[in-house]
Amino acid sequence: MYKNLNATVLGVSGRQSELIELAMTYGFRGLDIDIVDLVKRTQRSEFDKASRYLLSSKMFVSGFDVPIDLDADDASFEKTLATLPTTIEIAGKVGARAGFVRLPAATDRLPFHEYFDVMRKRIDKIGAIFEKNNVMVGLYFSTAQENRENRQFKFVQDVESFLAFFKACTSPSVGIVVDSFNWVVGGGTFEQLESIPGNKIAALRLADAESLPSINDASVKMRQTAGTTGVIDNVRFASTVSKAGYQGPITSFAHASNFGGMTRDSIVAKSQDALDHVLASAGLPTFTRRPEMIVESASSVSEDIGLEA
Repeated sequence: MYKNLNATVLGVSGRQSELIELAMTYGFRGLDIDIVDLVKRTQRSEFDKASRYLLSSKMFVSGFDVPIDLDADDASFEKTLATLPTTIEIAGKVGARAGFVRLPAATDRLPFHEYFDVMRKRIDKIGAIFEKNNVMVGLYFSTAQENRENRQFKFVQDVESFLAFFKACTSPSVGIVVDSFNWVVGGGTFEQLESIPGNKIAALRLADAESLPSINDASVKMRQTAGTTGVIDNVRFASTVSKAGYQGPITSFAHASNFGGMTRDSIVAKSQDALDHVLASAGLPTFTRRPEMIVESASSVSEDIGLEA
């Protein structure tokens, strides 16, 4: 298991080269990327030029948000699906582990059982594209009320329905994202988590909470940095998936509102500390890295990646 940086969720922005340097400076071995930006770069020039900072950094490309709306009407979905092979081919070339797809928490289209079949067929179509490029489809769900407001029919918003959907998918490339906040709020147990093979877990995301909300009250803004309160046992999450054979990324997934007024370096450093604490407490290897520990290497990296246009 290795520390991974998702800068976007933490509210950290910057050019690709800047985010790579931040991740390297603070001991992250992987990062989630903006695949849409990478595709645009490739189209403007060529793949080798667009990806050279990622590839030269030797960082793991842990994942990316798949640019597709599962809840779109059939015509819109098929149109977007037709563009996906090019995107996933580029993701495969940079060695991306997984593309993340959120299952709708609610819809206006169809009742649960009918919609279930529509969504399963759509995921299997997506999965076939991913399989050709050796990239996983990382399914995840959300307990947040923001993702189901003003919708008529409920869909996947708890662990029971999430696992039922996952097990119904036929594509071998389909896996799941284990998100500790959504798992606990969504009524998941560690026994259920133990039933999932490590090679079917696309990513591990960690967050804490001031108190445990019900699904009816849950909000993305309640997500705090792992270890803030200990309401969510993130150490046990890490330990459980490790025992299952999971060797992928572990990512701090607190809401950006936790970091008001903090610099980019402070946010990334705090996230590193949280992940280090979880890994160490779970008896798993980790290494804390600070800028002052890598003055020479950080300088050489800056000189190299600072050439980005």
